[in-house]
Amino acid sequence: MKYEKDLKNYENYLRQKELSDGSIGIYVREAGRLLEFLKERPVTKEVMIAYKAKLLEKKQKAATINLRIVAANQYIKYAGYENCVIKTERIQKKRSLDNVITAEEYRRLLEYAKESGREKYYYIFMTLALTGMRISELRFLTREVLENGRFTVHNKGKIREIYLSERLVRNLLVYCESRNLHQGVIFRGNGEAPISRIAVYKMLRHLGDMAGIDKKKLHPHGLRHLFAVTYMKQFADLTELADILGHSSLETTRIYTTTTAEEKRKRLNGLRF
Repeated sequence: MKYEKDLKNYENYLRQKELSDGSIGIYVREAGRLLEFLKERPVTKEVMIAYKAKLLEKKQKAATINLRIVAANQYIKYAGYENCVIKTERIQKKRSLDNVITAEEYRRLLEYAKESGREKYYYIFMTLALTGMRISELRFLTREVLENGRFTVHNKGKIREIYLSERLVRNLLVYCESRNLHQGVIFRGNGEAPISRIAVYKMLRHLGDMAGIDKKKLHPHGLRHLFAVTYMKQFADLTELADILGHSSLETTRIYTTTTAEEKRKRLNGLRF
């Protein structure tokens, strides 16, 4: 494969920086695309601007374009061309939180998971919805932590605690008992390894689709969003929610205080002059 040696060296460099496997995969993939575009031409500011123009031609979402620009910048800085970095696209700040699975849809998802014999995913979806944790953080949930009702995760360069309600602990103990699981990671894939993020996401998409849920709502953070929206409606404590979700900035969490576009529209329909 062309550029294989360069990309392998780059991958090793990223691992030395202790990036997650997911981030490394994205950066290496985008570096490969950039190298294909360069075709061994010298890296210049003009060439990088041309690369950005090519990305913009694809008519992808601004967030996707920016992800690719950030990844390209990461590689050229690694290669010693820091003066050739390109700017990301400005994105209008979002004021609506859309495509969030509803409580009724969540209950339907659980019901279908149980009826179809996917017991493991029934408990996984329940865990995600009742904690707000990321799918990638399931690997930190072990049988041992159920005694304390909380556990520590190391993710995205941050360390935080995730709390388990008594109801969730009782349910997870039932699951562990059914699997004769007395120690180690609770949710596993093949063998003893923790279940992968991709496996959970694929099953969420499949079961959600079978349960009649809009596919736009079936994304990796779908149940995390449900948790956050429900928490804000019931407790309205933005600072505490930011702590639970592991957000460094309240601005990141503030999206959960906004209404959806549909809710805004309904309110407008009720206006009377």
